Amino acid sequence: MRKVLTLLSAFLLGLSGLSMAPVVAMADPSPIAGPTIGYAVGDAVLGTGGSAQHLTFSMIDRSSGDRGTVSYANASAAVAYDASVMAVRATNTGARFAYTIPSTAPASVAGLIIVWQVKDSSPDTAAFSVAATPSQALTMVASGFTPSNSYTVSNGGLDTRSTGSTGLRGYAFGNGAFGTSPRQHLAFAVLDYGPTMDTGVAFYANLDSSLLYEAATPVVRVSYAQARFAYTIPAGFPGLSGLPLAWKVANGAPDSAGFSVATSATAAAAMVNAGFTPTYAYRLTAGDITVVQLYLLLGHATGGVWFGPAGASQQMTFQVSDYAWTADHGYVSYRNLSAAVAYRASVHRVRVTPHVAWFDYVIPSGSLKGTVVVWKVVDVLGGPDQVGFSVASSLTTADSMVLHGFTPTNQYTVTHGNLTVHMP
Repeated sequence: MRKVLTLLSAFLLGLSGLSMAPVVAMADPSPIAGPTIGYAVGDAVLGTGGSAQHLTFSMIDRSSGDRGTVSYANASAAVAYDASVMAVRATNTGARFAYTIPSTAPASVAGLIIVWQVKDSSPDTAAFSVAATPSQALTMVASGFTPSNSYTVSNGGLDTRSTGSTGLRGYAFGNGAFGTSPRQHLAFAVLDYGPTMDTGVAFYANLDSSLLYEAATPVVRVSYAQARFAYTIPAGFPGLSGLPLAWKVANGAPDSAGFSVATSATAAAAMVNAGFTPTYAYRLTAGDITVVQLYLLLGHATGGVWFGPAGASQQMTFQVSDYAWTADHGYVSYRNLSAAVAYRASVHRVRVTPHVAWFDYVIPSGSLKGTVVVWKVVDVLGGPDQVGFSVASSLTTADSMVLHGFTPTNQYTVTHGNLTVHMP
């Protein structure tokens, strides 16, 4: 099992002797082609006996905004706090992240800007420096630095990864405590890519025992404010190793987490994909869970149809998709041979309901360039399909027509071909 960081004992118990190291550029592994997303997750017990410290963290590295939390506790120093990260840089071999210790911590450390460098290795290592300003901390995260204080993880683990975001449907990450008997903790980051390539990691700890393990999450589903994921407890934990678990976590007020034990890994995956009610369900007593839905397909429509009277027949091929929380997309290819009109356009807005779809676009070229067109297509069960369009005065007006529905100015019955309208 991978280990994690060993951290702040020196600086939490006596920061006056620490010096800040200069920022030094450090080489990172070659980046992945295309848009990326990374994560850093860990749960570490640092030191032993009365001086033992506990650090957990879960964070996401995205160009659109890094997010994550760090929790730290040192019982002997009477220090405990939760902090939000200001920046993260994650690779397949390690991560750097920065945060400001909040005002709820003891005055001796509150307000300090901490920059960590963790290495996902064997054993895992961690090191930190204190930054003078937020700007310097951001530079240290982005460019690398030589840490002032370095440690080897004594118990626990960390996991970091950078991967492509193409096809990513959603992700979830969290760092939270729940339950009373036993007291439990879950730190995780999971990425939903659909049916074939989900990824992520979870660290589970029973705080009333020595149980702490790391498990990969090969099956993930993100839906609205909820995420489900499955894993198998790894070897090395008698009586538990090999058990397949399915988890369900949710953004809420408060956040919640729960799990069920499955009969097999296949059964756990089926629970994740189909949905389930956890056998053991909890509200978080501390920490935070974040679920981000990126691509939720509400419906789609496709077709290749002919319509219009003899001598003025028209042809349209289209494929459009209606998404929640992200831009709709699709294309339309249209021809009217009698009017010498032909073009291919990208759609702007799509709405799909059972058997009916609306979409709009701006004609990109030709004599009608700049014209805004709004279509309504109807998948008629047991009869000929229907298509119709209107010309809108603006794209804003067209979007409103798509969202609220309209009666086309030009209405046709499909004479050849077929169109389909689907909802997931």
